Amino acid sequence: MKALAVTVALISFLLIHEGTYAQVTPVSNAACAECGGVGAHKPSCRHYVAPNNDSESSSQSSTTLKPNVRQSTKGDEPYSDSNNFSSVEGKHLTNKEYWSILMDVCTVCGAKNNHSHTEDCVIGRSYKWYKEYSNQGKKWDAIRMRDNIVQLKLGTAKGKAMLAAMRNSSGTKPSTTTTSTASKPATNTSANTSTSLKDYTPAPEKPKPAVGNPVMPRPIMVRTPEFSGINEHSIVYDKPQSIDGEHPWGTVDMNAFRQSQKGGWGVFADYDIERYTNTPNGVVILGKRQPDGHILWMWLSFDKDTGKYRAYESENEEKDQSGKKVTLKDVRFEAEGEILVKEYSDGYKRVTNVFGKYIASGYNIKVLPMKVDGHRIVAHGQDPTRGKLANEIWVYDDTGNRIANGEELEYFDDAIIARSKGFATLYNWKGQSIYFDKGGWTSNYADEIQAFTSDKGRYYLIKVKEGRYALETQDFRPVGGFYSTAQEAHDAWNRW
Repeated sequence: MKALAVTVALISFLLIHEGTYAQVTPVSNAACAECGGVGAHKPSCRHYVAPNNDSESSSQSSTTLKPNVRQSTKGDEPYSDSNNFSSVEGKHLTNKEYWSILMDVCTVCGAKNNHSHTEDCVIGRSYKWYKEYSNQGKKWDAIRMRDNIVQLKLGTAKGKAMLAAMRNSSGTKPSTTTTSTASKPATNTSANTSTSLKDYTPAPEKPKPAVGNPVMPRPIMVRTPEFSGINEHSIVYDKPQSIDGEHPWGTVDMNAFRQSQKGGWGVFADYDIERYTNTPNGVVILGKRQPDGHILWMWLSFDKDTGKYRAYESENEEKDQSGKKVTLKDVRFEAEGEILVKEYSDGYKRVTNVFGKYIASGYNIKVLPMKVDGHRIVAHGQDPTRGKLANEIWVYDDTGNRIANGEELEYFDDAIIARSKGFATLYNWKGQSIYFDKGGWTSNYADEIQAFTSDKGRYYLIKVKEGRYALETQDFRPVGGFYSTAQEAHDAWNRW
């Protein structure tokens, strides 16, 4: 079975869902995922159930007396935290089967508890993420990672044998009372059923699904340092410096500069703050400190026709999208000198690339520590001044191209899952998305999209609509057609 796991790289905009887990039955010889108890939960654990002090039947044999621990009433009921196990070997997986398989010996690396997996074990990595999500209170992500572990185990011969043994042994229960063999003939309902693992025969494999050609390109996002001044120069001088003459970054067109002064632009002729980058022909920032403590700012843009820089005064005041007046506080470079940020009061920002190309303006704007094909990535988060778009996150590259938007974004190296108001879209890092036949019309809106990782790479499970699921590989190749359930889709992936 293909190994499954979710990478979630959400930035600061992801929504957190709150919830509680279902009660679980203590599992013998396995450690609890939360308290570490072996055989039974510790009293401090929320899954702990106090022993029953009722006396045992007087007819119970002394050799079979054991502490009577109350078992979860949901133990033999179908597992219902997700719909991924509605049909496993022809039956719905029960809560007891689910948690026993989750906490039993690892079928990949052989770890006897979930704290001793080998470093390269995919189940170990999934368990680590499951614990992190649990500790963060991310219920649905934790359930998804739990399900991945169980699906991984059930995809191996050992896991299937483990389930078969549990189901075979559950057909009969040992008697704890003394019964006369003369008055009631003994019956053995499992006399013809072997519980030995060597006698287990897996069901015949279904045909492998066809894998299609990529439906869109797959540019890769690479991580960059979140804070780095490499490629940037920021100098504060004790004495004013003249704007005229040669500079490390180039020369100012003084004729154009003097004309702008005569025209009433009010640009200043000397400065004591200088910021520039190693990028040829990139924007240059000059500042002049004032007696009252504030700074006048000027930025210089390269003119290809003259080969010199032209000076422009930064507006000291501006209005945001709602008409509110904001005051300029700082002009600086970010993202290793590849993004220019003008920051105003109350957190309002105007962001361009190093050549002055406009990207975004507003509140809650962040340069992400990411690059795609050499381009920096900027996210405009939830912003109350944007009206109907207030709850949406918009992601751009440094050319101003929109890549994705949604109320909740999940980032991967090859794609973004964007979710909003009950639908989801799968984007690549160029802003393209996958469209599906919705029954006479096409749309890139799916009911839900989930990402899983396996030993053969990541894949995306897409719920196009009820009873219609699709699979896409990490290079956006469709796997088979449509599937009636999520479990059927997972099974198809495992056969591929």
